[in-house]
Parts: sequence; structure tokens; C-alpha cells
Amino acid sequence: MNSLPTTIHVHSEEPQTSIDIARNQSFSTASIAGTKRSHSGDFLSPQIPSINQQPIRAAFGNNTAFKSPGFIRPSLSSTANTSHIIASRIRDVPDAVGISNDAISEYSQRQAVSSTPAPSQNPQLSLSHQTYGLPPQLVTNFASLGVNCIYPWQASCLLGRGHLTAEKNLVYSAPTGGGKSLVADVLMLKRVIDDPTKKAILVLPYVALVQEKLKWLRRVVEGVSKNIDTQSTADETSSAPQSQWRQPQSSIRVTGFFGGSKTRATWTDTDIAVCTIEKANSLVNTAIEECKINDLGVVVLDELHMLDDEHRGYLIEIMVTKLMLLQQDIQIVGMSATLSNTEILAKWLRANYYISKYRPIPIQEHLVYNNEIYPATSSKEFFRTATQLNKPDPSQQKSLACRIIDRSTYKELATPTANAMVSLALETAMSGYGALVFCGSRQACQNNAMLISDAMPDETTLDKDVLERRMDLIAGLQSLPCGIDPVFQKTVIKGVAFHHAGLTTEERDLIAEAYDKGTLQILVATCSLAAGINLPARRVILCGARMGRDLVGPAMLRQMRGRAGRKGKDEVGETYLLCQKDDLEAVAELLEAEMPAIASGLSPEKRGIKRALLEAFATRLVSSRETVNEYVMCTLLYQNMEAGELFSMVDSTLKELVDHGLVELKHDEFFEPTQLGQAVVASSLSPEDGIFIHDELKRAMESFVMDGEMHIFYMFAPIQNSAPTDIDWSIFRDQVNNLDESGIRALQLVGVKPGFVNKMAQSRTRIKDEALSRIYQRAYTAFQLRDLSNEVPISTIARKYNIPRGNVQTLTQICHGFAAGIVKFCQRMGWDMLAVVLDHMRDRLHAGARADLLEMAQVAYVKSRTARLLWENGFKTLRALAEADPKDLLPVLMMAQPRNIGLEGSQRISAKLLAKAEIIVGSANKIWGKLVQLFLLLSQQRLFFPRHPARKRWANVTKHIIVSLTVFFFYVTESQLQLEFEE
Repeated sequence: MNSLPTTIHVHSEEPQTSIDIARNQSFSTASIAGTKRSHSGDFLSPQIPSINQQPIRAAFGNNTAFKSPGFIRPSLSSTANTSHIIASRIRDVPDAVGISNDAISEYSQRQAVSSTPAPSQNPQLSLSHQTYGLPPQLVTNFASLGVNCIYPWQASCLLGRGHLTAEKNLVYSAPTGGGKSLVADVLMLKRVIDDPTKKAILVLPYVALVQEKLKWLRRVVEGVSKNIDTQSTADETSSAPQSQWRQPQSSIRVTGFFGGSKTRATWTDTDIAVCTIEKANSLVNTAIEECKINDLGVVVLDELHMLDDEHRGYLIEIMVTKLMLLQQDIQIVGMSATLSNTEILAKWLRANYYISKYRPIPIQEHLVYNNEIYPATSSKEFFRTATQLNKPDPSQQKSLACRIIDRSTYKELATPTANAMVSLALETAMSGYGALVFCGSRQACQNNAMLISDAMPDETTLDKDVLERRMDLIAGLQSLPCGIDPVFQKTVIKGVAFHHAGLTTEERDLIAEAYDKGTLQILVATCSLAAGINLPARRVILCGARMGRDLVGPAMLRQMRGRAGRKGKDEVGETYLLCQKDDLEAVAELLEAEMPAIASGLSPEKRGIKRALLEAFATRLVSSRETVNEYVMCTLLYQNMEAGELFSMVDSTLKELVDHGLVELKHDEFFEPTQLGQAVVASSLSPEDGIFIHDELKRAMESFVMDGEMHIFYMFAPIQNSAPTDIDWSIFRDQVNNLDESGIRALQLVGVKPGFVNKMAQSRTRIKDEALSRIYQRAYTAFQLRDLSNEVPISTIARKYNIPRGNVQTLTQICHGFAAGIVKFCQRMGWDMLAVVLDHMRDRLHAGARADLLEMAQVAYVKSRTARLLWENGFKTLRALAEADPKDLLPVLMMAQPRNIGLEGSQRISAKLLAKAEIIVGSANKIWGKLVQLFLLLSQQRLFFPRHPARKRWANVTKHIIVSLTVFFFYVTESQLQLEFEE
């Protein structure tokens, strides 16, 4: 943009340098902020007012400096993004063969069903139809959540032989957004409602999906009762002791089981368990060991293609294999959008299978190359287009473009990919729709979010309601313990944000919710978002098809493309794949590629067979070689591996288990798990990791460093970290140098040498030896765990170790789950004293606080620094919090907030924090009330023997029970209160 003329003020007659002259200049520029953009095709090229126009002259008045027209809200001065670029215009190509409304992408394959019939045309498309036998309240709840009728393919799937009666297993595939989950939800809920003695397990691959599904199912079952005989229920209720915290038996209890979960509910406490893969397998093991597996009625496997995951897929196969061997009355329902060998999976699960290609929202697909947009309504057409564009001789290239993006004069938009991304994103937002932009790295997400926000209209043009919601979102982000990200500070007010694993869970939740509600219009994310949570968009823009340096797989690419189109909001979805010349043919082949066949995770190269056999022995499912063969024949591996080769592999695996002391062979005929083998299974470790932990713990007990914390935190550092961070050896050296004598002694005992750390800090090389690398990686993690348990905020730790704050939070969750496994391991091995010490430190890690704050940290939202601030300001006990006025807590909570917030920002944050303060007081009240009731109950029991010799010991037992139940009630009430606050 051109700047206005400048005025130079000379303050003296003395000679001036160029720096002096520059300091005395008063610069002004013509701003386009506040200029409303037209909704016509020229909206990307707003006219900049001429400096000769009368309104501009009037603005000068008698002043020598130019005053920018328009009013800017003072409260937005800290959030406004002053830089501004103009996105390039997108023009239609005359006489080009574009995409008509009738030309639907092959990917959606909507031709199979031309339109969705209404229930009036087909009564079975209504869930209230008597065929489904669903309670009216459940149907009403579905309707309130937007499910008024079902699609024809869903009805066909539900009405398949034996599906509604749970007599037959089911495997089915449907495109992303095609309504897969509803079929499984109906089957699962019907089983739990019709047979009150049965429970359900819903398995999802990611914590984010578990949390999302948990909230949704709780809303679905609200007010819905199981079909229980009222008379028998009344008899049971009258004979059972009254307890206010016990839910009515007829209600449906939905519980989440995942790493970092606040609940300690058990198999007995739930009707529908929504689990991650690891927790689901653990639940099944517990149910088998406790002889309660008969209670299980249905297992739903969402994202069944995760069977092929090299790290976790084998756990799904192990869990299902155990259920198949039991031959109980358990219905198994599996689904995915990316299955290719559905028939093989159905044969393994002894299931019916159903394949749907229907997608309610059709997709229009495009290839974007060198500022030109090409239609790609099918993979074959895309391939032809890519081949044409890749011809070396330009004279041989035939233009098939339907639209052209003008080249940009801005250096930020010099590359065609950046230019196209910004123009396409802005065009979507200006039309009132939402756009998802997928990038190959976290840094690219943040950079592109900033770039797009620079092109978005100024906040002064926004509707007042939208502006208020965005300001509320900024206040919500500011109120988080980690504060607001600098990028969000600039982009959120423009309706743009990024989303990746480097953010904390709270940040991701706020951003996802704001995008889903339309507060944010453009979300820039890594490809993991496509598999993580359900956030569809009118337009999906893929900035290449690479994740880092590697091309994404066909399944991931399909999931990203499948996010286009929002049911009930969009009549069509659009995808734009932005390509560079070097990737054209590779991407075309990727789109042509078939979905890879799902393979067993128990194959020799994946080494899952050892854990599969050990779990079978530990749960007493098998004992003889004959029953082992029956078990192996229930695996997916048996379906696609030659029997002789498979049983030979089983023989060698059994020998390994015996040699490692995990299983023992008795009388040359029967196999029994050893104490070590049972401890490994109970702690959810792999056999290899279990042996390693056993050796480490035995060595630790011989010389445990009890006068410090480092030894314990080293034990809590996971062996296999799913999200490892590279060691910064300079930081590692500084931390080692700051350790006291006990810390140095602890590290030396586990194999860490300070001299080696110093050498690595100087050489900046990598450790090649895998075992040695694991020791130093765990020691580096132990420093972070130490800080987390000593009330150092996550944001501070992230800066200290130069890692994303989301990684720190994820590390906390992983380590808490790993620590729980170590405690169980010690308990099964009979090392009770070590288990008690480790369990105490695990509580500290979960609370993020020292021992004196563990009671306070039971309350919702009272963790780490917040707990310490409350303690330092007089709220030192649970009772003090329970009796507090929420307004009295507000100043303390404000103390934990960043100081660089404006007046209006402070007022907004105060409103957010007051709501949290009310939750805190409510949570403390409930926990304290339960403890008082329990104390009165135990006191009444003591009245029966006031002078009994064991009275003193009884008082100690009573105190121990109260403390234990305090923890229990915390986990129950806190999760419920937080759910209420989120809603």
C-alpha cells in the first residue's frame, strides 16, 4: 500500500543525522481497516481511498499528522492484528468445463441413492418405528440431537438378520460422515435397555474421541430407563442400604475409561464403558479374572482399521480373540470408513458384513496447481490432469483449469501454494462458511493461521454478536493456567485459529467448540485432526499431501477429504488439494491406491503373539497345548497365515515365555502363569517391558534413594514414550549440575553419568545405542515429572525444556497411567512397601502438587499453582473451600492469570473465573458433605463399643477409610461437575 505524504518537524537549526530526521518524522498510511468488502466476485480487491479525496483531507483538519478514519475499540488494541494483506482474486475461466451441481465426486458415490426418502415414504426410516423397539424417551433424545430419521442404508443394516436381537455379529463400512456411529449406537443401547443385566464396551482409538462420545452418549441416555421389573427393583431398593451417591438401578450409567481420566469407576459401576483400546482390553481382563464376563452383552469397535496400527492394533485383536474363544452371548460390532478386506474381517468375527458407499453430503473435488484450479471429480480424472500438467513440454499441456487465482504482489504470497491457500480460505469465510486447512507440520499450522488472519477483514467490520463471542473465546483462553498463545492473541479476533497436539487439552477443546459453533471460521490443523475429532467443514483445503517429509497414507488422505460437508448445514462439500509439481504424480497414484488390507498385529514382525499368549494364560483362558491351539485359531492371524507356520511360531513363543520366567510348564502338559507373568498382565505392560521393569525395580529395592525424589520419578518415566521429545543436552547438563547429592546418586544408580551428559552437550550428537538412549531419555523425562509434581506450571516447564505445552500435558497423562501400572506390578509381586511409596508419588504427579496440597487438589479445578495460591491466601483445607463464598475466591484465581490483559479483557476473565469459583465451591461442598455423612455413620457404629480395647485402633482405621473415600468421591464428583460446567 502507498503511504501518505509525511511531514518533517525540525526542532533546531543544528545539523541532523538521518537517524535524527527519522525520529522526528510523523508517518501515516491510508488504512483499509473497516472498509466493508463486497460479496460480489471482486470482494478480494477492495478499493483503497485516494489520498486526494475530500473525506481524507477533512480528517487532517489543521493537524500536521494524519488521523486514521474510523473508531477502534480500545479493548481490542491488544488483540488487533495490525498487518494486513489482500488475498488474490479467484476468477472463473470463460468457456471452461467446470463442475456443475449435478457432477458429484466419485468419492461420495451418492449415485447409489439419489436422495434420502422421508419417513412418510418409508416408515422404517423413523427410529420410533415399532420394529426397532426403542423407548420413546430415547427417540426424543435422538431427535433433540438432530437425529430425526435414519438413512436407508442404516435401516437395512439394522434390520439385517440377527442384528437387533444381538444374535449375530456385524462388520460394516461407510464413508466418513455417512452415519456409521448411529447404527452401532442403536444396537448397543437396545441391548443394554432390553437386558438390564448386560453391559456394553465402546472402543475408540483416541482420548479426544472418547471424551466427545462420552458427552454425547450421556445426553442420549438422559431420562432413559432400562427395562427392569418394577416390583423386583422395589424389593432390591428396600433391602439395600440407603446411599445418596448411588444412582437408581434403572438409569443407564455411561463411564469413560482413558489415560488421565479422573474417574476410578470399576466394571461394577458402569452400564456403558467408553474406552480407549488399552483400557478396554484391561476391562475385559478384569471381567474374566473376576468371573463377571457374563455381564458383557455387546462390544463396539469404532475405527476398526486401527487393527493395522503397528503400536496398538494388536491389543484390539487380543481382546476380541479372548471374547471369541469364550463363545459367550456377546455381540461384536465393528465399523470403519477405510476397510478393504471386509469379508476377511467378517469371517474372523463370524459376522454379517455390510458395505455402504452413501454419503449424505456430496463432495466436489479439485486439484490446485500453479494458481490454477482443476476439477477432479474422480481419481481417474485427477490422474489424467496430473499427467497432463507434468508434461515437460508446455506446448503439449492442454489447460483444463476451471478457475484461475491471480498472482500476488505480496512476498508472503509469492509461492502458488500460499497464494491459493489464503484466497480459497478467505473466499469460504466471506461466503459465510467454515474451512479446514490441513498442513504437514505444527509450525506450518501456526504460520499459515497467521498468514490467513492477515488477509481476513478487520474486526471493526464484524457483527457485534460475532465480535462478542470471539472476545469471550479470547477471555476463555486467557483464563487457562497456561495463558493465551501469542498466535491466538492475534488470529482469534479475525476468526482464525490452529489446532494440533502441541496445544493443551483445554485449549483444543475451546478452539474446537468455537469452530463448531461458527465463532471461528477457519481452522488450520495437522492431519491428526481428521482422525481425532469430528469437525467437518464446507471446504477442506489440503496444503499438499505430506506429513513431514512423507506422503500420508490412503486412509488418512480419505479421512481428511471426508471432512468436507456438514450434515444439516451444507448442501455440498468441497476439497482442494494444493500440489507442487514434484508431488503431482505421487499424489495422483495415492488417490488411485486401494485401501491397504487390514493385517494381523500378531504376526512375527509385530511381535504381538507373545503378549496374546501371556494374557490368555494369566486370565486362565487356556492352560494346555490343545486349548492354546483353539485360542490361536480365534485370531485374525489364523485367517491369513499357513497353519503349519503359525503353530510353529506358537511353539517358539511358548518356549520364550517359559525361558523368561513368565510362564511355567508343569508335568510337561499344562502351562501356568508365574507371579511375574501375572504382574506383567495386571500392569498392562508388554512381556519385554515387564521383564525390563522387573529387573529395574529389583535393582532399585537393593539401593533405593529415599532421601530425594529423582529415583522415583525415573521409575515413572515410560519405557516406550508414544510422544518422545529430543533431548536438549545443554538443558540436561544444567539440570544435572543443579541437582543435590541425592539426585546425583539416584541418576548414577540408574546408569546416568554426568560426564557423558557434558560430553553430549558439547558434541551435540545422538546416542546410537538403543538401551543407553532409553536410560537418558527416561532421566530427561524424570526432570520434567519432578517439576510437574512440585507445582511448576505447564507453560513454565514448556519454556524451560523448549517443548510444546501440549506435549508436557500429554507426558503427564502417559506417565500417570504408566505409574498406575507400576503400582499394580509391585502389588502383584508382593512388594507392598514400594507400592505405597510409588502410589503416594503418583497422587502427587496427578495433582501437580506437593504432599501438603493433596487434600485441596481433590477439588475440581484446584491443581498445582492454583492450589498453592488458595493455600497461601487462607483456604488451607477442604472445609475452608466448602464454606467459602465464590466471590472470595475470585481475587485468588485472578492472581494466577497473565498480567498483560486490558480492562475489558479483565472483566471477561472475571466472569469466567467466577463460574469456575462456583464449581470449586460446589465440588468442595459435595466432597465435604459426603465425608461428614460418613463420619457420622462411623461414629454411630463406635457408640456400640465405647470402651472397647480396640477403640484407638478403630479411630485410626476410621481416619484411613475417610481419607480413602475422600479420594473416591473426588474422582466421581469432579468429573460430573466439570461435565456440568462444560455444558
